[in-house]
Amino acid sequence: MMAKRNLRRHILRSALALLGIIIGVMTISSLGILGGGLKEGISENFEGMANLVVLYPNPEEGYSYFTKKDVDMLKKLKCIVIPISLRTDVVYIKEKNKRTYAAIYGIKKEHIGYLNLDTKSKLTDTTVYVDSFFANTHDVDVGDRILLRNISFRVEGIYNSSFFVISQNSVLLSEKTFKRFYGDNYSMIVLYVKNKGDINKIKNETEKIMNKKEKKIIILSMDKILQSINDVMNKVSLFLMGIGGISLLVAGIGIGNVMLMSTVERTKEIGVMKSIGASKRDIIMLFLYESLILGVVGSVIGVLLSLGIGYLIVHYVLNSSITMESLIYPFLGVLFGVGTSIIASLYPAYKASNLDPIKALKSD
Repeated sequence: MMAKRNLRRHILRSALALLGIIIGVMTISSLGILGGGLKEGISENFEGMANLVVLYPNPEEGYSYFTKKDVDMLKKLKCIVIPISLRTDVVYIKEKNKRTYAAIYGIKKEHIGYLNLDTKSKLTDTTVYVDSFFANTHDVDVGDRILLRNISFRVEGIYNSSFFVISQNSVLLSEKTFKRFYGDNYSMIVLYVKNKGDINKIKNETEKIMNKKEKKIIILSMDKILQSINDVMNKVSLFLMGIGGISLLVAGIGIGNVMLMSTVERTKEIGVMKSIGASKRDIIMLFLYESLILGVVGSVIGVLLSLGIGYLIVHYVLNSSITMESLIYPFLGVLFGVGTSIIASLYPAYKASNLDPIKALKSD
């Protein structure tokens, strides 16, 4: 009760100290939640690609494409071999009367489902898919028509580009149609490995087949990329929490200042308490209770604000979700907030407990 009364006596100073804790805890908690939400969103985008191993020709050894012979050599592997062709060409958008450059991909129709492009309609030899970036940039929708090499194609679907396989601002053709325009060579080969546990084995076997005499190919494993991204995001989350920790340190200094000023202003009161039998422990506990109240109230408010802000940003801006793993950050925020408050008040409490009661009673 006395601790609450003392905090209410200097309401403005207490409120400023409380605000510092709220900001510090909210920063730690919300930045941790945002980092977790960003990590979850990226993981969702890559998760469907974790089964893929991508092979590129090695230009340093003079290789710029794959041939049908290369594809046939890889078919002995226990995986789905997906050759993909790529060219850059001019695309004419009929509805917009507009020309633009785009990456043109060719792939067998039965292989499209393995690339996690999230398309529902079937691609034919007279239709195309365009990626969402191309569609949004040029205001293209399903049913519109585009011209390639003066041949008209209807847009059958819009897909999400898959970073290391199908790039942004791209158009996807069936392999048969692509060959009519650009020939038989392949720009990359994707290996779909059903069991992720077999990926390293497939990579090793691919090396033996393709890189016998010289390093003909460069192998990129999507599961390793996903793991690297997760590691980076964990470090980013810790870095962001460190920034929040600095804010909380500033708040701790504010709390220490409040308690120190309180010691000076309440010198006579402390003297009276000690003269009627209050022990050093009682004085220390009084100050610690005051800081504990500030720490708990400020931390709870900060966490509630961070959960609200975090949900809005993660859900509506990042188009992701708050994971159970992210909820550890509000818990850590509370621990840091309460811990900082108590630690900051230790010296003022110690100083107050060691006041000489006779000198304290004589003070003005």
